[in-house]
Amino acid sequence: MFTLSNRSYAIVGFTVVIGILGQWLAGPWPALTERLWALPAALLIAAIWAERALLATMPWSLHRDVPPQVYLGEDFIAELSLTNHGAKAIHIEYQPSYPRTLSADSAIRRHVIPSTESVLERLELLPVQLGSTALGDIHLRMLGFLGLVWWHRRIGDDATVEVVPRTMTTISRGRGDHLLGARHSRQPVQGGMEFLLHRAYQQGDPLQIVDWKATARSDDVMVRVMTREQRMELMVLLDCGRTSQLQLGVLSQLHHNVNVVSRLVELAVNQGDHVACMTYADKPLAMMPLTSGIHGLRQSRAILKNARSVGDESNLLAAALQARRLLGHRALVVVLTDLSTGDGLSQFSQAVRLLSAKHLVVIASVDNEAFEAMSWMRASHWLDPYRSFAAAEHGRQRLLAKLKLKQHGALVITAAADDLDARVMEYYTDLRQRIAV
Repeated sequence: MFTLSNRSYAIVGFTVVIGILGQWLAGPWPALTERLWALPAALLIAAIWAERALLATMPWSLHRDVPPQVYLGEDFIAELSLTNHGAKAIHIEYQPSYPRTLSADSAIRRHVIPSTESVLERLELLPVQLGSTALGDIHLRMLGFLGLVWWHRRIGDDATVEVVPRTMTTISRGRGDHLLGARHSRQPVQGGMEFLLHRAYQQGDPLQIVDWKATARSDDVMVRVMTREQRMELMVLLDCGRTSQLQLGVLSQLHHNVNVVSRLVELAVNQGDHVACMTYADKPLAMMPLTSGIHGLRQSRAILKNARSVGDESNLLAAALQARRLLGHRALVVVLTDLSTGDGLSQFSQAVRLLSAKHLVVIASVDNEAFEAMSWMRASHWLDPYRSFAAAEHGRQRLLAKLKLKQHGALVITAAADDLDARVMEYYTDLRQRIAV
């Protein structure tokens, strides 16, 4: 494919004018005058063929550099390098064509690359689906060496990225990192305590916690900070049913919940707790028994990476029965689901009652900010009052579902997509500090 440039259109216009004048003006050789337009037309066609023949010899290259692994819902940078290896400047226009798994700007970009120089473009991409994804093709056109034709090319390469669930941006410094302070260090050392770290002596610290060996190696008096040895069991249930396909911003509800689970599991593993993970829809889809350490983190990430929404209605009761079999002791059970589903299905309430009889149950759900804004939207269309009423009714049903679940002994945490993971991890951290499970 090719497109004529402005220079070619000017030559075509000049040829047309010569042809018209040849028809109007009579000369000594009418046949020659009438066919005078054929000369610039033939030269233009010959020049275009020459450009086509020499196009393959134009020395230039294109290269894309991307990180091998990126995180779901987090922007990453793909570097596109265009290099001119020839002795003459080249004119290039290109437009990326991204797959549905990536969200990015597909605007046309134009560059004039001088001889033996390169142009580096930094493209910001947003992955919206898990798994391996290609970067798509690049539709490019280059101006021929005579400037007559834009020659089109479609360039594809094997550049792919692996999209994985989001990780913690700030890794915990270790178990008991929130126990730093005099009020904890002043407690006498008792059984069931384990060493956490050394710190400088503070006024009021008892002498029995002074570490004389560490003091001898340091310029300051050092004390031992102890923390109560505690290992909690955490079970996470991830809803992959029909309602998880609901789009909330650039990500689906499932992918928002996957990021929450991924960060929560990582925090629990850093704290030394035992973690179990399960995805479910109408039945349990994939599960990991109670595991700790890096092995548990890898297993949970493998399950989350393969999590996909299905078209079946969710059945939390089936997942709760399986969770009861996996958990031997009292544990914290966190369910990531759509809260609107829970109020209408009796099995949801039965599952919550079943789990809360022995375990501490937390239901976490993403708030749809678009629905909340729609409830107070000013009417500008005749359908807007009905939309506002539907949004208000949706919020009322969510509120009733939350109250009903609290009556069954569950804690309900709802927040916007960007805040839900922080709310859940804050509750987990506070719970662990209070040793409340």
